[in-house]
Amino acid sequence: MIKRSYYGLLSTITLSAFGDAFGLLAMEWLVYELTGSKLAMGALALSSGIPELLLRLLGSPLSDRLHRVRFMACLAAIRLLAIALPLGMGLAGQLQLWHLFVAAGLSGSCAALFMPTAMAVIPGVADSRKLVRAFAIIDGSKSAATLLGPALAGALTAASGALPALGINMICYAAAITTLLCLQKLPKPSPAPGSFSITFYVREIAEGFTFYKQFPAMLTIMIMASISNLSSIAVWTMMVPFVREVLHRDAATMGTLSTVFALGTLVGLSVISMIGEIKKRRLVMLGSLGTIGLVTTLWGLFPSFSFALAAVFATGTLAPFFGSLSSSLHGRVVPSNLQGRVNSIRFLIGGSLQPFGAFAGGAIAQHYGVPVLFIIAGLLPMLCASAALLLPGLKALDGDLSILEATHRRPVVEVPSQGVVAER
Repeated sequence: MIKRSYYGLLSTITLSAFGDAFGLLAMEWLVYELTGSKLAMGALALSSGIPELLLRLLGSPLSDRLHRVRFMACLAAIRLLAIALPLGMGLAGQLQLWHLFVAAGLSGSCAALFMPTAMAVIPGVADSRKLVRAFAIIDGSKSAATLLGPALAGALTAASGALPALGINMICYAAAITTLLCLQKLPKPSPAPGSFSITFYVREIAEGFTFYKQFPAMLTIMIMASISNLSSIAVWTMMVPFVREVLHRDAATMGTLSTVFALGTLVGLSVISMIGEIKKRRLVMLGSLGTIGLVTTLWGLFPSFSFALAAVFATGTLAPFFGSLSSSLHGRVVPSNLQGRVNSIRFLIGGSLQPFGAFAGGAIAQHYGVPVLFIIAGLLPMLCASAALLLPGLKALDGDLSILEATHRRPVVEVPSQGVVAER
């Protein structure tokens, strides 16, 4: 049953990622066609990113309180309805910019809790001794979906416009919901005894942060992720202007670049899966972020189509050496009853600078050009990762994690008036 549930969850995440590839490209293309403004594209990312951050913070306990599979299905249903708004208005010839902003905001709000909830389910349906491989397979399937998705979305948008791509996005969400509802029965989070209390709910939110207080090396790593994501979102938000204004190409090229990135990610994940357990995590994780920064800086210096292909492939290959190791660390060290809220806080920290990065990227590109943005976006994570290598506390990420697992996986104790709380 566990194996079947794992592959059902894998299918759900893959379908969602495939649909996202169509929806993201379509909405970015529509915004650019309506406005021609790089700032408007940054504002679109901002309209998605801010609600996403707020929901990750305020909703973090929900993944541990609610039935996780049904909760994911509800979130996917809301995202489906959000995409239906610009699609319906576009088909009626009444599409306006605010329709896209509302759709992005609703979709971002649901995405804030969808993946953290999925990450919380994985340790319960996968072999604890093979979590690195389990997360790598999940990441690989997402990348396989985005390998085919952007190329098809770009070709479809170039041939028929962006609205059909939104339709494909809706179909994928509907299929993901169906897959979720057909999953085998999974263990539910233990319900908190007693009536609902705002005070206790706030305490549950705080527990997500408490994990990082107890394990400062992981907090440092997630801060590094937030800096890298700031740079990454600035670059990818400006990919449509890069394709249109620098390369002078169409939406098919945009899809090709996204597909090559996903192909690189699959290569990186394949290498990680073959290697298995990695002991020198600190050097590998920070090295991948720094090298991605270096490649992005070179991309700004040599903004040609051929170098863009090489750059997106290289960054795709390197990215999993951070992401999959981070996921496996969280899967092994975080107690099962805290997985949802800790993963929500993890995504919150990692994505905390993304809205700023998207808007700042648009402003820099508007005034100084897209290549200058790429140079700046590459230098920032490269310098920060180099500095972080000198921090002695990060050595806790290396070697055997059994002591850390024993420290953080203590039994939970019940406090009758407040519910179930992990022992600190």
